[in-house]
Amino acid sequence: MKKLLLFVLLPLLLLIGAGAGAFLAGLIPGFGGPEPEMTAEQKAEMERIANTAPSPAKPSPAGAVFHTLDEFVVNLQSNRGYPVFLVLSLTVELSNEGAVPVITAQEPRIRDGMIVYLSSLTPQQLNGYDGIQKVRNNAWRLLRELIDPDLIVNVQIAKLTVK
Repeated sequence: MKKLLLFVLLPLLLLIGAGAGAFLAGLIPGFGGPEPEMTAEQKAEMERIANTAPSPAKPSPAGAVFHTLDEFVVNLQSNRGYPVFLVLSLTVELSNEGAVPVITAQEPRIRDGMIVYLSSLTPQQLNGYDGIQKVRNNAWRLLRELIDPDLIVNVQIAKLTVK
C-alpha cells in the first residue's frame, strides 16, 4: 500500500498541481486562464479609442459604399434674442452594399439621438476643428451603438452650418 502511494498517487498529485499552476499562469496555449485586471486608466483609454471616429483621410476598404443621411436642422441653445440653427449633413461609410438597408431601417433612431445631442450644444461649442471633431465622434459613437460596428467604416461631415 505504501508503494502504491509512493509510486502512483504522489506523482499523480504532483502532475495535477503543476497543470493547475500552468493553467493559472496562462502557460497552456488555447487556455487563457483568468484575464488580467485592467487599470482605470487603461479602461478609459480603451473607451476613448472606441468612441473616437477614424480619420477622414483613412482609405476606404474594397467594396465600401457611402450613404448620406437626410439633413439635420436643429435649434441650438443660445442666450440671443433670436434662434440659432445648425444644419448638418452626415455621410456614413459602410463596409458593403448590404448594410444600406440596415442603416436605413435605423435612421429614425439615429436622427433622434443626433437631434437630442445637437440641441444641447451652443454655437460656441461648434467653433473650429474641436467642435467639428466632437460632432463626428458623437455621431460615430451613436452609429456604433445602433448598428453593428462591423458594418460601419467611417462617418464624414458633409455639411455643418450655423445660421
